[in-house]
Amino acid sequence: MKRKISAILAADIVKYSKLVGEDEEETVGRLADYRALFEETTARRNGRIVNVVGDAVLAEFASSVDAVRCALDVQEAVRSRNLAYPESREMNVRIGVTLADVMDENGELFGDGVNIAARLEGLAPPGGICVSEMVREQVGERFAVKFEDMGRRRVKNIAKPVRAYLIPPGADGARKGRAAWRPRVFPRAWLLATAVGALVILAGVVTAALRFYPQGEKAPVVSPGTGGGTPTAAAAHAVRFDEAKLRALALSQGIPLPRQIKILLPAPNVPTAWADYLGGWGGDKRWNGAGRQALLIIESIDETGTALGIYGQSQPLVTTANNPPPARFFSFVGTMSDKGMNFHWGQASYMFRLMPDGLLWGRWETGNEQRRFELTITLERIE
Repeated sequence: MKRKISAILAADIVKYSKLVGEDEEETVGRLADYRALFEETTARRNGRIVNVVGDAVLAEFASSVDAVRCALDVQEAVRSRNLAYPESREMNVRIGVTLADVMDENGELFGDGVNIAARLEGLAPPGGICVSEMVREQVGERFAVKFEDMGRRRVKNIAKPVRAYLIPPGADGARKGRAAWRPRVFPRAWLLATAVGALVILAGVVTAALRFYPQGEKAPVVSPGTGGGTPTAAAAHAVRFDEAKLRALALSQGIPLPRQIKILLPAPNVPTAWADYLGGWGGDKRWNGAGRQALLIIESIDETGTALGIYGQSQPLVTTANNPPPARFFSFVGTMSDKGMNFHWGQASYMFRLMPDGLLWGRWETGNEQRRFELTITLERIE
């Protein structure tokens, strides 16, 4: 058993049992998405997942900076995902981070540091990050976030009080809680303003619909809960999505998918060139010599160019490995630019670009120096 200094991150989902009790199937399906998010973000920030038990995650990093970056990335991605659900069905995460001398036995970690990370996580509010004094000192001013001094706290099974610092929910500039704003007018006035506003919005929707869908042409139907915004040309592309067809293709190719897929309408200020990427992409082309197939689902894109989606792969048809790569899917947080959409998974980098012929051309590059190569992927829209 060896000893080492590591940054330890502990996280769990707030009121997970309550969410399961209300809707077991949906909650368990979303849990897989959250686990994939932690795996992808941890790998991207040079860490590793040590253990996953239920809704709890324990991860290890070589530096406090990487651990806090990972925590901030996770909370931002979680807040974005929660936009698709009512407040009562949000899955909020709390995270604790500490730096400690730990014992490593075949990849498992032991020692007070592991317990302290878990206790710090328990001190954090939903959507918050709680770090130890040593982590606060090490990260310095590297992050444009506020660290609130919580003082010294006595925590269970730890002899000495632990000084804790809180990065409150939304401290990284992301959306604040849904309850942060309340109308500051008298109830009757507020109801009248709401009614007038609704009529204005309805008039705008009708006008836009007549503009983009002339008489005799059927406008696309948006399922309840798939987002808002008036039907602009960009929004029209967002609803070109046939989930049944995509799932049938995934099943035939042996590619797993999450239980829930939501394609969200973009806000009016999202460029059409970005909104065109929304939806499901696949096909029958195999994208490497091993014969793997791929599916790409882009669920949402916001005005900052942040894209959320799912990427799935089949098992290879040809392999000489004793343990061939499994069929799998993972959730990603991508970045839009004039070059296309880019996201990372572990050491690999993916870039997809919409081509003039309507196909989505992709490039996959591994970051493994011993096996450095590029492969191309071509996908077509599933609609």
